[in-house]
Order: sequence, then C-alpha cells, then structure tokens
Amino acid sequence: FDPHLEPEAIEDGLASGSLIRGTIRVSSSKVSMAFVRPDGAKSQDREWVVRGTKYRNRAVHGDTVIIQPILYGRSEDSSSEDEPVMATAIASDSDEEVVFTKPNVAGSAAIQRDEEEVKMAKVVAIAEKKGSGRVLVCTLHPDRQKKGDGQVHAEDSFVKAIPTDKRLPTMLLQINHVTKKVLKLPGKLDPFILWPMQIITWNEFSKQPLAKFQGQCLGRAGSLEAEEKHALIANELDDHDVDFPDDELDEVDGIVREAKENFLSEVAKRKDLRSLRIFTIDPATAKDLDDAIHVVDLPNKNQIEVGVHIADVAHFLKLGTVTDKEAQRRSTSVYLIGRVLPMLPHGLCNHLCSLNPNEPKLSFSAFFRLCKRSGNLIQDPAPWFAKTAISSVCRLNYDQAQEVIDDIEIEETKRPAVHGGYTWQEIKDDIKLLYEVCGKVRMGRLTGGAMTISKTKMIFHTMDSEDDIPTGYHLESHSASHWVIEELMLLANRCVATRLFNSAIKDFSVLRNHKPPENKKAQTLQKLMRERLGIKDFDMSCANAIYKSCQDIYEKHGKMLGLCVEMMVMRAGMQQAEYFVCGVDDEEDDEPNPHHFALNFDYYTHFTSPIRRYPDVMVHRVLHALLENQLKPSERGESGETEVDDENEDEDENPTRTRYFQSRKRAKEQVKICNTKKVNSRRCQEQLDRAVFCIFLRSMKSWFYTVGTVLSLNHSARDGDGISIYCSQLGRESKVALRSQDPEDEESNESKLELFMNGVDDELMLPKNWEWQGRGGIQITWKSPDGSEEHIQKLQMLSCAPIVIIPTNTVPIDYAMFLVSPFHKKFNQVRKDIAKEEVDGFAWADEEDEEGVETCYDASGYPEAA
Repeated sequence: FDPHLEPEAIEDGLASGSLIRGTIRVSSSKVSMAFVRPDGAKSQDREWVVRGTKYRNRAVHGDTVIIQPILYGRSEDSSSEDEPVMATAIASDSDEEVVFTKPNVAGSAAIQRDEEEVKMAKVVAIAEKKGSGRVLVCTLHPDRQKKGDGQVHAEDSFVKAIPTDKRLPTMLLQINHVTKKVLKLPGKLDPFILWPMQIITWNEFSKQPLAKFQGQCLGRAGSLEAEEKHALIANELDDHDVDFPDDELDEVDGIVREAKENFLSEVAKRKDLRSLRIFTIDPATAKDLDDAIHVVDLPNKNQIEVGVHIADVAHFLKLGTVTDKEAQRRSTSVYLIGRVLPMLPHGLCNHLCSLNPNEPKLSFSAFFRLCKRSGNLIQDPAPWFAKTAISSVCRLNYDQAQEVIDDIEIEETKRPAVHGGYTWQEIKDDIKLLYEVCGKVRMGRLTGGAMTISKTKMIFHTMDSEDDIPTGYHLESHSASHWVIEELMLLANRCVATRLFNSAIKDFSVLRNHKPPENKKAQTLQKLMRERLGIKDFDMSCANAIYKSCQDIYEKHGKMLGLCVEMMVMRAGMQQAEYFVCGVDDEEDDEPNPHHFALNFDYYTHFTSPIRRYPDVMVHRVLHALLENQLKPSERGESGETEVDDENEDEDENPTRTRYFQSRKRAKEQVKICNTKKVNSRRCQEQLDRAVFCIFLRSMKSWFYTVGTVLSLNHSARDGDGISIYCSQLGRESKVALRSQDPEDEESNESKLELFMNGVDDELMLPKNWEWQGRGGIQITWKSPDGSEEHIQKLQMLSCAPIVIIPTNTVPIDYAMFLVSPFHKKFNQVRKDIAKEEVDGFAWADEEDEEGVETCYDASGYPEAA
C-alpha cells in the first residue's frame, strides 16, 4: 500500500480543496467497491467511488478518511470484466449500492455505462478509525489450509480471522502463548465459533491487518445467545447489554424515594386529572407504559376533546445527573427477542414513570379537539399542554381493544379490571368513539398527502420455550386498535412540534424531519413501472401520489404484488427520518427543512415515548420551559456566571445553576448520537430477526414453503444466473440462484449448497434447464423425478410463484431460497393461494435505443420514515 499522508500535507490539501474528508462505506453486494460521502454533502450529491483494496489503502468500512480525486469515469486499467461503478439504482440510504439497468440476455453486447457522473478517488489517509477501531465479530481458520481439515499446526505463525460482515477485511491473529491457551493449539479450529476481534495495526507492507481478541468467545453461530451478542456488537450496541452502574442505581433509589415523599406537594402544582377516565392501550407484553388517553364527547359542539398523557420522565431525569448522562449515552431502548435493554433503570421505566393502572402518576399532557364529522384538528381553541397528575383506570392490550371495536363481547372473567368507579361499558364507549373519529382523522391524513407503507414483521413465540428457540410465530398485526393509538400519538407529536417551532425558543427545539426520496432513484422506479411494466399511472411525485399508486396496485393486482411494490417504493431512494435542532448557525448554509415527507406534516417531533427515547425527553424539557416562560437553557446560580459559559461548561460542573434544557450546541451533539443509535438499533433488530428466523427454520425439522414475487431476472456469465425474489409473507428478499439437476453440475450438490439438512425429510428438486425470454422473462423446464414428464414454467417481472426457504449451515447463519418444482408435493398447496394474474406478472416493454441488464435491490431493510 502507499504510505498515508502526514498531517501537514492533509491540512494543506483540505484547505486547497485537492483533498476531501468523508466516511467510507463498502458495498455489501460488491465488496471491491467503496463509496465516500464528503462531510457536509447533501443526500442528492454524488458519492466518490473508491475501487479495489489498493485504492482503499487500509481503510475499513466506517472509517473517516481523506481521499484524493484521481479521475472521472471508468479507470484506465479497467477491463470488460471489471465491476460497474455506477450507483444510481433503487436503494435505501443504508448499506448497499446497486446497479439498475435493463435485463441482460445471453449474447447481448457489453453494457455501456454513463461514466460522466462517476467520480473516482483513492484514500490517502485515515482521519478517524471509526471502523477499524471497532470490535469485529469473526470466525477463526487456519492461515494455511493444507488438507482443508481445519487443523492449525505447530509450525504455523498465524490464525486467520474472517469477519462475519463481508465488507470488513480478513485479519491475522498471531499465535502466541495466549492464543495457544485460548484456542488449544495446535489443533482443529471450529469454524462456527464466533469471536470478538479488534485490529491492532495495519502498515503499508502488510496485505492484512494484525488483530487481537477483544473479549470472550460469543458462542456457536446459530445459538440464540451467540446471535444476540453478535447483533449487538455488529451494530455497536454491546455497551447497552451491561448493568447500570451502582452509583446510578443508588441515584434512582433516591429519586424514587423523593418522588413518593413529595408526590402530593407536586400534584398541587399541576392540573389534577386523577379522577378522569384515563386508560392505556399497549401490547400485552409491554412493561413500560408511557402513554395514556382520555376522550370527552362535546355533543353541543360536534367535537371531542382528547387528552394524550405521557409519562413525565423529564421531571425525574435532571440534566447533569448520573442517570441522565447514561440515558444520553444510550439514547434509546434496544428491543431484542424476549427482552429489552432499557434506556433507563427499571426503577424509573417500569415503576416510577410507567402509567400502570390504578397508580397515581405524574404526566405531561397534550390536549386537542377534533371535529366529529370530519376528523379535522380544531384550532379554536388551539391545542394546549400542561403538567398533570393522572391515575389510569384501565389497562387494555391491542387485542382487547380490537375486540371492542369489532363488537366481540369479552367474557367478564377475561376483561381488564376497571378502577375509579367507572364501568367496562364506559371504557367500551370511549374506544368506539375514538375509533369513529380517528378513522376520519386517518382518512383525512392519507387523502391529504400522507403515505403509509405496510411492513411485514414476524413476531416469534419464545414465552413457552425452555431454550429460547421459537416455538412458532405470527405476523405483526396493524389492526384498527393499533392505528387509533397511532393517530392520537401522531396528533400529539404534531401539535407539540408546531408549538415549539413557532416559539421564542425554537432554536433549542428538537424536531424530526423526513426528506423526499432521492429524485433520480424515485424516477428510475417510476420509469420501470410505467414504461417497462405498463403500469401507466404509477406516480412517485409526492407522498400522496405514492400512497395512491400503491393502493391501486393492491386493488388491481392483489395483496402480494401490493406488498412487493411497497417494498420497492421504500427502497427507491426513500431516506431515513432524522432528529434535528431547529434554527441555523452562522457556519451553516441554510436552516433544515422541518417538513416530514411521509406524514406530510409541516412540523413533527417525538413527544410520546420518553421512557425509551431520549429525544422525547429533550422535547419535554423545552416545552416545559416554554410553558414556564424560561427562555434560556439555564438560570444563573449563586456565583453569578453568565449564559456565555453555558456552551462550554460541563452539565454537572456548577450545581448551583438550575438547568431547564440543553444548550443549542449540546442539543445538536446529542441528536447526532440519537440518530446514530436509532439506526443502529433498527439494524440490530433486523439482523437478530433474520438470525432468529433461521434458528426457527432449523428447529422446525421441515422446510418453509410460501409464495415469492419476482423482482428481477439476472443473467450473468460471471456471477451465475439468478432471480431476485421477494417473500411478502415474511417481508424478506433473496436471490434464487438457478442451478440445474445435471449430476455433473458440482454447484448443485447439496453439500456445496451448504443446506442445513439435520432431521429434514424432504427433497430439493432443481430444474432441468432454463431459457431467457428476451429481456424480462425466463422459461424454466422441470423434469419429474422418474423422468417421464416435463413442465414449462414461465416467469416475468412481478410474477408470483411457490418458493421454499431452507436454512443453511453457514456463518453468519442464513437461509437459501429456491423455486419449487411443479412436481414437488408442496407445489399445488402453495400455488392454490396465487391468483392467475399474480402468476402472470408483467411483460417487459423494450426500447431499442436502451441497453442494460439487472434490477437489484438493497436487502438490508427499510429506512424508518416516522
């Protein structure tokens, strides 16, 4: 490798503009490709392409690097076999860059790329080792495989550490007395054991970095405990899976004790709503109940008054305390399978702050009125806010609330208890009233320019499992009881955001915005749907147009295609919603746009979940200060220091100063942490969901048969023929590699496929052959097991077909997807659920003057819009 530049040269280069600083991101589909987004670049700006390990120059995925532009377009030494460098496709803002061109066919000419927009660069220095300084999960293997037996011999000097994340480099672990003792060397290494590793050094003379152990063995890949640790480390959340420090727990004990002693005196300062009919609706397994509601019918006005009451976490969580600093660090609760890593200690989140039934609690409430006829938000009187005291009279779960909505009578012994002198009938009447009005609120929101996307999520059943291996699953419901609460929380968040943005302390307020999709990627999908697949009215111009287009797909082409197209929309340049601090600083070009694209709200924030989200705590503090007319972050203490000190002073440095909320500088730093933690938490959950799904498949002792939808048809002499298929039932997408039943085809051998076959009584049938039908279709020939019959299967874009999902015996734990042979006994069982038009799909319409090949999608998950 080339030596890295010295600091002086870097400083001069950055000042002159000849060097650029940014974060490097390695493609998970083409690991030879990396991309650098310059610091401060806008989302629509083209990224710099760093091609190959030589030009990457020892930088690791996630590092902050210094790059030097080298040329524009394709590199001079690139051949027709090189990877394409364009990255203009349908993809989310997450891990993967993709290529979007037209389907290639056998014998087609080499693809011509639009090279003018490709900006090539090389890494000349690493500014911050954010990637290479992390803990990396690896499996260990002999450095020199002599017989492929996994043996490490006495004369070997190194062990090879291969990260489970293929974007990261293979490392070398030196064999010394420590590694010999830990790994029992010389001897055989188990390639399925997961180890936490960290890079020690990587100089310009070494092809691979040296690494060391960074903690104890995680366990065997495929075990729930190991996969959980793996997901946490891979997403930099492993420091959440630790006990709260003793000084914090002692502090919380004091907070709880003081809260009980001073409860009545605190209630006297608040609006006392303890006698009001307030209730909660949450998941049955929820332990931290941070929102409650009430509704009052105002018949003479044709209106209802709604109160959304949120646990007053910020009242107990004071700036500068040990507990607050730890909450700032964590920023969010992390939800795993069967357990939660909370942002706050249990004394706060599950007890003092949780709005449990028949327990007086302190809350922060938003009040607003809705028109019963239209569902519109009433502005006279305008929404208002107050610190309150409440006592929930009933705790319902979503299923119970849904039964009320559906007029299903719940047996008296199974009804939730009702306190405060109220009756079950009154609770039922409240729920039905809210259902009636919130239905109009929702309809008005969606027809008024908002969008909503159905996300399929598997909920695994582990409660009755002794070893935590799922015993079953169900698909997450989004019934009316869910969206009633969702609409009320959206309204409360919207009302709070509007008040803050238009206040005297706007510049300290945390809001949440959502930018429109990246235009080029959105237009690419629109062109695909309109010009290639003939869906002429598909429109990506705004949120409402997207919503209507997806609804049309549902109505005209069925649920399976509707779910598939929604997934395509979410990956067509849809960006991640983010927290931001309002206002603009001198060094910034312009103020962030507060508009929320998906919700089509001018202003939006998070107010309703302070137990599990730190931004909500920040919002509570600023809103309370506004109500109290405290327009500065803190009040001068006895020493008489000025507000100028507030930007630089540690929060616990001056105990005489009363602090209401964070300074603007600190708030901006905090929201960066919150945005990062929120993304990491989502990705951790997605990784763990996939791992648990694979564990579930292994435990079933049978394969998983369902329906898949064709996303793309990929013909490649180098990478092999394949079909990208989306499984709407599972919300998962995979590439189905086409392999023939030819006994001479080594790749079709079950051992080569690395399928997990333990205890499974089933047979994988592969096609006899296949033929590409123009640019957008394929004809697959299947042969019966006895060879007496043949069946022709034709697939096009968005065709639905039976698929089988089989767990693999690999690290990381994974599954493989295959088309089901029409001669397999399961084929007709699955096929009967597919309508004819869903089988047919859409014919590809060609244009003579265009070239191209494949349609690939980022399979790493949806960006989070709300």
